[in-house]
Amino acid sequence: MTLRKKLAVSTIAASVALTALAGIPLSSKGLAEKLGVSGVAYASSLADSSLVNDIKKLRDALVATSGMDKVKALQDALNDLEIHQKGDIVDPIVDKFNPTNEEETQLENLFYAAVELSYAPSIEGLESLRAQYEPLLQSFASRADVVLTVDDVLKYFLDIQKELVNQVKNKGLSELLDLMQNKDSVKKLMQDTIAALSGTQYSLQKVFVYYKVNTDDVLEVFTRSRDAVGENKYFTDAAAALFKAYESLLPTNPGTNPGPNSGPNPVIDAPLPESTDKLLKNLKAALDKATEAEKAAIITKFVSDAKDEITKLATISASTNVSVINGQAVLQLNEGSALSAISGINAVAAKVKEVSPSSALTKSALKIDLGSVVQKDVVLNLSDAIVKAAAAGNVSGATFVVGKFEVTLPVGGSFSSAIGLTIKKTDATAEVVGTLKSVSEVYDFNLTVGGAAKTTFDQPIVISIPLGDTTGLDQELLSVAKIVDGKLVFHGGRVTGSSIVESRDSFSSYVVVENKVSFSDIASVEAWAGREIQVVAAKGAIEGKSEGVFAPKDKVTRAEFAKMLIRALDLENGSATESFDDVKAGDWHAPYVAAAVQLKIINGRSATKFDANATITRAEMATMIARALKVSQGAADVTDVNAALKDFADADKISAALKDGVAFAATHKIVIGNEGKFLPNNNATRAEAAVIIYRASKNVK
Repeated sequence: MTLRKKLAVSTIAASVALTALAGIPLSSKGLAEKLGVSGVAYASSLADSSLVNDIKKLRDALVATSGMDKVKALQDALNDLEIHQKGDIVDPIVDKFNPTNEEETQLENLFYAAVELSYAPSIEGLESLRAQYEPLLQSFASRADVVLTVDDVLKYFLDIQKELVNQVKNKGLSELLDLMQNKDSVKKLMQDTIAALSGTQYSLQKVFVYYKVNTDDVLEVFTRSRDAVGENKYFTDAAAALFKAYESLLPTNPGTNPGPNSGPNPVIDAPLPESTDKLLKNLKAALDKATEAEKAAIITKFVSDAKDEITKLATISASTNVSVINGQAVLQLNEGSALSAISGINAVAAKVKEVSPSSALTKSALKIDLGSVVQKDVVLNLSDAIVKAAAAGNVSGATFVVGKFEVTLPVGGSFSSAIGLTIKKTDATAEVVGTLKSVSEVYDFNLTVGGAAKTTFDQPIVISIPLGDTTGLDQELLSVAKIVDGKLVFHGGRVTGSSIVESRDSFSSYVVVENKVSFSDIASVEAWAGREIQVVAAKGAIEGKSEGVFAPKDKVTRAEFAKMLIRALDLENGSATESFDDVKAGDWHAPYVAAAVQLKIINGRSATKFDANATITRAEMATMIARALKVSQGAADVTDVNAALKDFADADKISAALKDGVAFAATHKIVIGNEGKFLPNNNATRAEAAVIIYRASKNVK
């Protein structure tokens, strides 16, 4: 038996009593405080068919994996105990309900029957429990103002067992070893399991909150059940059978483990981290005793502390969540810990918005550090619950750090279910890069969302590729190149430190090379545009008219400038569409026009005409640049447009609709006038466009 299976078996065996009462809080302070339960997400009265279906699936899996005899043996051992023994086992829980003598006997029978049924599920057993105990159960639940059924009890119990197997399967070797040796870690595992299920907030949770059942009670039930049966082999054999059955039912594809409660937009209500809870309580205490004059300073300090807290919560060390499977380093993030961090981020951001609306915090990306990974192939997973919780909260995405490589995935929109990203590295051979000098390995990416492969996406994924030895190379000419049918297509990227950063709207294989492009016809503009043309061409944002021919004095067209701008500023969007009659799907400029129009960087001449081959004026070009930087970088408008234009003698010739854009470009020295004039209505040349694109790219963060 493998270590993972041994741990699962021992933990499931332990969880029989821990979960037999369907989600008893795993904290001595009770479920409400530890899990942050403040309300019911929705009522948990499940349709009969749902539970019946689950029972049938589990029972069939037990039969298929030859485990039914093992669970039946434990059920028989439990059933053979004396009546007073059964009562003694569950009394630590039952006593919290303060039942009458008659009620106590019935409750003991119900809870004990639930233990047996969870091990050897059957439709007949469920019907028997419904008939005998439904009214009794509801009589206690009604005091907590909850509608509760026998189905709720058993369904939650079964889901916890299922999630427990899922949690164990996703842990790294060091975590497994720790769990085998550390009782506190086992308890933490159970807390994570409960947290993973708390999104739907079963009705039974509120019942146990009301009656103040806690971990110590549950652990005592476990101890008593083991002692009463006396033969540990019954538990471990049954747990092994259940592990095998659940394992056969759980999804196995990377990034597609939704867990037992996956569904449309679940409400995630995971426990707050202790540091977050303390921060919020300290704020409340300080404000409660502060004078009006003192409150401003307290809030200012809180906003600062809140930013630090969010940074801390968003930084997740995940090296222990990495397992090596078939030579691949596979990350399966601890779901409970991640959900707790997201819950903390949401709570802190909400409190900042409440006490200081003007200081409302922007969304943060989780930073998930895998540490040093020696494997060439890496599989990154975000579970369905984590993605949905992040998308619904104050989280913009997740940055995975794998050694010196980083990738940032968005959440929300088309990234709203389980995400799996596989990264494979190979050497950059001459067969791949030809005569160009490579400074990285070849990176191949494969993405799945909700289990379905995606090669293009409407939200950019940002990759940061570490650079190798760049001695003797021109760093401004380094470019991320996409390998398409054995050829390199250049997409640019900006060098930051010892890495190059590039936003992608599609995935394939990529390598970083020095791309020296030379033109024989740029001598006349070499002094003021030569370097800019070389760099922009190296990045793939502008191309020659033919081999070695740039045509610097030719007028730039609307289509050409759209491509330059979209490529240079990393604004490509393979999912963008346009509806112009004069732009065909197969046109080289179609994807760039679509991306620019969708971002409102450029408009059509009319609703149906784009006029791709028309020339573009300097004022129009400045306006497009301004719009692009505002959209992509959050750049601010110029507050005093007239002041920004006062040095141009021909400012009055700038169209009123374009003045804001020209003022922006002039203020940021992206477009510079000539001898005191802006020349707004002059058609822009290709050389001018290259210079302006080069300057604009320097404004990219």
